[in-house]
Amino acid sequence: MDIAVLNGVSKRYGEVIALSKFDMRVKQGMINGFVGPNGAGKSTTLRLITGLTLPDNGIVELFGASPITDIRNRERVGFVSEYDDLYSWARVRELMQYMCRLTRPLSGNINDRINNTLIRVGMAKFANRKISSLSKGMKQRVKIGLAILHDPEFLILDEPLSGLDPLGRRAMMDLFRELNRERGVSILISSHILEELEDIVQRIVLIHRGQTIAEGKPERIRELIYSYPHEIVFKTIPECVKSILSEIVQIDGLVQSIKISSEDSFQKVSVITANPMTFYDELVRIAVEKSSPIYHLEAISESVEKLFEYLIKGGHVT
Repeated sequence: MDIAVLNGVSKRYGEVIALSKFDMRVKQGMINGFVGPNGAGKSTTLRLITGLTLPDNGIVELFGASPITDIRNRERVGFVSEYDDLYSWARVRELMQYMCRLTRPLSGNINDRINNTLIRVGMAKFANRKISSLSKGMKQRVKIGLAILHDPEFLILDEPLSGLDPLGRRAMMDLFRELNRERGVSILISSHILEELEDIVQRIVLIHRGQTIAEGKPERIRELIYSYPHEIVFKTIPECVKSILSEIVQIDGLVQSIKISSEDSFQKVSVITANPMTFYDELVRIAVEKSSPIYHLEAISESVEKLFEYLIKGGHVT
């Protein structure tokens, strides 16, 4: 069942086309990923689903009804905006108390609910701190806490991991899994980093320039990424370049081109390969066998922009 549906939706801001005949379905009971480069139309899509903006054309449904006309359904949604939209003058606990008064009547003791929420997002020790004194990561935790405070059925998260350190990211990911697994909360998470969502989502929609480019299970999206040529860059010391490359080029069909340049005291090697997974495996093997250290390894073509350029030319996943 679909908890949110967009069908043939278009949205323009002046001369800027945010969405163009855009289709998307958010599956109920799942953690759904929504990935695209900055400016692709992700935030506009989320604002349409929540009823915060109107489409120019097309149909938007939330719980089977319009989010604009059936405003009661908004009470069933928790929303984390990409913007720093907290009241800077308020203290963390005060802000949560204020939000409790604005939402639907909540069951149980309000203070207990707030305390439990603060613990869940790791902000219990900072409950009396002013919002203005918090780091970006702390503010992000508060925003997530506010979104789950009223036990929503549907959680919409716009770049929710922005500003969080690695431990904070892991903690929030665990929280999202818990909400989905134990409480049945449907979740839609947007990000411009595909790798950020792979381990948590059950389905991914890719958006580029306001249009759906591909959708499918994370493993299918990953297969798609590795189905087109990649530019892989690594750095090593000058005396090891020849021993590494002499082995690499002997593997049939692995390397399409090689470019070498100097960078500081290292040699920077850029390789185009049609089989990146095999390349990674072989590079590690050769580095170990030849005692040739690799100081930096980066897949340039794995950026979201590169992926979407490829998809526009050749593919669509369902």
